Amino acid sequence: MSRLGYATVNLAEREILFAYDPTQRKLGKATFPVVSANLVFQDTAETVAQPFTLKTVEVATGGGKRKVRLGILGLARPNPGLAQKTPDGRRIVTADPLEAAKKLVPELRKKSDLVIALVTLEPDQSRGLAKDVPGIDLILGGFGAVQTPTNDSPGDTLVGATRILYAGNQGRRLGEVRVFLEEGKPVRTVRNLITLDRHVPDDPGIMDLVEKNRVAINEINRKKAPLVDMEKLRAIYPGVSYVRAEACKECHEQEFDVWQRTEHAHAFQILVDKHQDYNPDCVRCHTTGYQQQTGFLNARSTPELMNVQCEACHGPGKDHPEKVGKGYGASVGAPACLTCHTVENSPDFDAAAYMLKIKHWKTEGEAAAPTSGR
Repeated sequence: MSRLGYATVNLAEREILFAYDPTQRKLGKATFPVVSANLVFQDTAETVAQPFTLKTVEVATGGGKRKVRLGILGLARPNPGLAQKTPDGRRIVTADPLEAAKKLVPELRKKSDLVIALVTLEPDQSRGLAKDVPGIDLILGGFGAVQTPTNDSPGDTLVGATRILYAGNQGRRLGEVRVFLEEGKPVRTVRNLITLDRHVPDDPGIMDLVEKNRVAINEINRKKAPLVDMEKLRAIYPGVSYVRAEACKECHEQEFDVWQRTEHAHAFQILVDKHQDYNPDCVRCHTTGYQQQTGFLNARSTPELMNVQCEACHGPGKDHPEKVGKGYGASVGAPACLTCHTVENSPDFDAAAYMLKIKHWKTEGEAAAPTSGR
């Protein structure tokens, strides 16, 4: 975050729940302040971090330059169940964010030209905050994948004079707010969500950090991956067992040859190359039967189910050779592809074009299946 040029960060529930002590050590090296007005120590009601920060930025105007004062406070989602113990035996809890804001916003209003609340509140809670605590100009929220429209919708993204913007999660979109001034005072804002897709180039100075992080997390997951006797598991669930592509080849040799020349047959190597082969968010779409009773578990226990094999689309085939008949895999079509080829994972996905790459079936009037999958 320091490398990215963060100015202020709102401390949130996850930092407290999963890594309070390491987070504290890391934040000691940060170049930016961390704020939280309602994450408090239970015994004293003292805030875990400073409740707000004041910043002055210089902006160019038609008549030269002006200084604009920003007041930024942080608010976490109220969670009655949060009572995280610290290394010294104290407990961290969430105080009422509305009460914290009511106390602080009047003070910030006097010292600021623009009052900004960084929140991890649910959208309805943010709207309630704007309604009950006048004086906040902007609420910038993060709550899972929630994104808000970027227009002024009264009662939704515009409550009183407060404008609200949520930009989603996982760093997929950048929330941008442009503030327009008159005589040095903010009079209007324009909000945008910028999708950080492949058209936005990666910063080399950040990507080295990202890659180190990927490798480290993947190694942790690899060490924790269980080693399971899958033969015993298949014996328990014989009717839903996966027989693997090699078994399909015995009767479907031509189709097997087509599959071998597609990207599906080598999908797992992509993850290996990117150090993501133990990332559960990735392996589900690069393997066969992930999270099914006898499907792919991890690269240690089920290496034979790596890659997108026949049964990834057609389902477990144990009963198919013994009960040959029409109907097996009959429901497979473009909708099945969309479970993995989502907008985020596969932005160029075109069902008709992609189907041609993997076509291993006959259509009416065709004498035989094609001989190439590329």
